[in-house]
Amino acid sequence: MKEFEKQRAFLQMLQAVLKQAQKNRNTVTRQQLDKAFEGMELSEQQLQQIEDYLKANNIGIDEPPALEDVLTEEEHNYLQDYEDMIRSLPVPDPGVLQAVKISSMAGEKDAQEQLVQFMLPQVVDIAKLYAGQGVYMEDLIGAGNLELVQAVTLLGALEKADEVEGALAKQIMNAMEDLIAENLDQKAADADAVQKANLVLEKADELASMLGRRVSVSELANEGDVTEEDIEEAIRFSGGKIDSIESEE
Repeated sequence: MKEFEKQRAFLQMLQAVLKQAQKNRNTVTRQQLDKAFEGMELSEQQLQQIEDYLKANNIGIDEPPALEDVLTEEEHNYLQDYEDMIRSLPVPDPGVLQAVKISSMAGEKDAQEQLVQFMLPQVVDIAKLYAGQGVYMEDLIGAGNLELVQAVTLLGALEKADEVEGALAKQIMNAMEDLIAENLDQKAADADAVQKANLVLEKADELASMLGRRVSVSELANEGDVTEEDIEEAIRFSGGKIDSIESEE
C-alpha cells in the first residue's frame, strides 16, 4: 500500500472511531482502538495523533471525559443557573412521590404535572451523561423536558409504581439520543455537501483552464465527474456563484 493510501486509510479509520465513540457517550476502549487500527503498523507519532484527536473531540479512552472538560463556558453557566433553579423546587418525601406516581398512572393531570416537576433533576443528570456529543446542554435538557411532559401521560401501561422512574428515564434518554443522532446526520450531510462543492470547483477550474473560458453547467456535467444536480447544489452552497462556471441568469 502506497504511503498516501495508508495515510488516507488511517484518517478514515480515525473518523470512524470518532463516530463510534460519539454513539457510546463519548467513550472508546483501548481494545476498540487496537482492533480498529490493527495491521496498520502505526508510528509513535500516529498513536499520539489518535489520542490528541480524540481528546480534541471530547472523547475519553476507557472512561467518559470529565464533565468540566466537555462543557463550554456558556454551557457551564447555563447548567449552573438551571441547577440553582431546580434546587429551589420542593423535594417530595418517598410516600408523597409514590402516591403521585400511582395517580399519574391513573391519568390524573395534576399528579402528572407534579411528577414532571419531581423528575426535572433527573433530566439534568441524564443530560450530563450526553454532554460533549455535539448538542448543547440547553438543547439536551430541553429535549428531555419535552419528552418528560409527554411521557408522564403514557404511564397507564405500567403495572407497578416502582417502574415509573425507570420508564421515564428511558424515554428521556431516547429523546436525547435521537437529538444527538440527528445532529450527527446533519454534520455528515454538511460534510458531504462541502466535499461535493470542492469537487465541482476543482473540475470546473480544470475544464475552464483547458478551454480558456468559463464553462456552462451542461458542459461540466458532460465531463462525467459531477452531475448537473451536484453543480447546482455547489453553486447554491457557494452563494450563487462559482467564477469558472457561467451564470445562467
